[in-house]
Amino acid sequence: MKHFKHLLFLSILCSLLIFTNCGDSDDPVADDTTDTTGDTNTDDGSTAVLDADGDGVADADDTCADTPSGETVDSSGCSDSQKDADGDGYTLTWSDEFNEAAINTINWNFETGDGSDYGLPAGWGNNELQIYTSEADNIAIIEDDTMSVLSITALEDGNGGYTSSKITTKDKVSIRFGRIEVKAKMPQGQGIWPAIWMLGDNDDLVAWPGCGEIDIAEVLGHEPSTYHATLHYTNDNFGKGELQESFDLSSGTFSDDYHIFGTEWTDQSIIFSVDEVEIRNIPIEEDMKEFQRSFYLIMNVAIGGYWPGNPDNTSSFPQSMLVDYIRVYSKDDYQVPAAPALIIEEETLGGNLPSDIGNKAIKEDFTLFGDVVITPYGPTGAPDVYLSDLAIDGDYSIVYNFPGISWGGAWFELDSGVNISGYSELHFSVKMPEELYEAEIKLESPNSAAAIFIDDYNAISVEDGFVEYTIPLSDFEDLDLLNVHIPFSFWNPKDENESYVLGEVFFDNIYLE
Repeated sequence: MKHFKHLLFLSILCSLLIFTNCGDSDDPVADDTTDTTGDTNTDDGSTAVLDADGDGVADADDTCADTPSGETVDSSGCSDSQKDADGDGYTLTWSDEFNEAAINTINWNFETGDGSDYGLPAGWGNNELQIYTSEADNIAIIEDDTMSVLSITALEDGNGGYTSSKITTKDKVSIRFGRIEVKAKMPQGQGIWPAIWMLGDNDDLVAWPGCGEIDIAEVLGHEPSTYHATLHYTNDNFGKGELQESFDLSSGTFSDDYHIFGTEWTDQSIIFSVDEVEIRNIPIEEDMKEFQRSFYLIMNVAIGGYWPGNPDNTSSFPQSMLVDYIRVYSKDDYQVPAAPALIIEEETLGGNLPSDIGNKAIKEDFTLFGDVVITPYGPTGAPDVYLSDLAIDGDYSIVYNFPGISWGGAWFELDSGVNISGYSELHFSVKMPEELYEAEIKLESPNSAAAIFIDDYNAISVEDGFVEYTIPLSDFEDLDLLNVHIPFSFWNPKDENESYVLGEVFFDNIYLE
């Protein structure tokens, strides 16, 4: 990601927004006369009046102090000169300085648990290990070297697991264009994964990555000198679009001191920066409509997961991400364009696949699953999915064509969960590259997931290069068999040297017995 120096327009989408600020040693009032002034354009072009007088209420008394003689105030309660006192062309429209005694729940929600309460597989969809809590041990406002800061702390739970925290501004603070600045100090250590990021407000309507994701700053704890910024979206081929940039400090780590992570966002581009040094300027292309819509903020510290890997004997706890402030600015006189209409099919992974493609790999006389939808997934390792007339049951098989460069796979998902407790075995036939040695087969219910690895099982040859695996359902330990909605998925094909395998993997004749 690249760092930048332009400030863009912010849109705060809420039916009522109350913005307060308590300023610390880095109080933005030093830049602009007040931290809560200026009009905020919402997606529909209306104006939200902010809490300029700092009384906690957006009301008629919201005027900036000491308006210069002869100047008039607008609906923000401030004059033009007060809205941009430092003359840089941008106005602070929202911030959290973390100077209060507790987390401000006007701004923030707590997301707790393992992800299953939010429609995700246990592990937050990334095979993470932590349980998020709202406990003070995991999240609090503390003093750090005379500064009042937010602390999100990952801990061992004493039973081989981990706890941490995650907060979001979903349905409370919405941003559409602007400059976002976060001053933070990162944790470190193998398996530690701090993140400051954003998701599209429409994530209840369209699945990731079609809602869009803007990763303002991520640091993998085993690489504490390297920062990553990333955009995730659904591209025009209905695949996973990802644009990522990394930046290495010339000395020291992101755990040594605070750094300012910036994102400047317009309808034309997103610019990433560190300490006001531009890291990357990413143009918003035609197939990146996600970034023309509004987003909400997220901060968390995860443990383990596909990207960082799990903690090991070098990892130490507790580990904390410390945040001095988050500030959002709008660009003065920036004309915010209308948001594009959301066409869910355009933003859905695999949207160009025939709706019944998943059924082509299911045994023809096995009807329990009903309609099956296939979704490919992975940062750069997601397979292309298509049909082949090389089949051992029916007319077609399904092919996953893996790029062989990173983790990835695809899953079969049902319209509604099914009870498979009356069955004892999963059968499937597969034709794969000779070097493929290891891969993961995973089944999921809304509240549980379980996996096996094919190298632990023997297959029998059938025909046309296919082999058949028979897996006892009892091997999918702790899976809720009464409500399975993902009855088959295939992940991360590797060779004996643990390298990702390039090539086609054919699937057919999947059924339960």
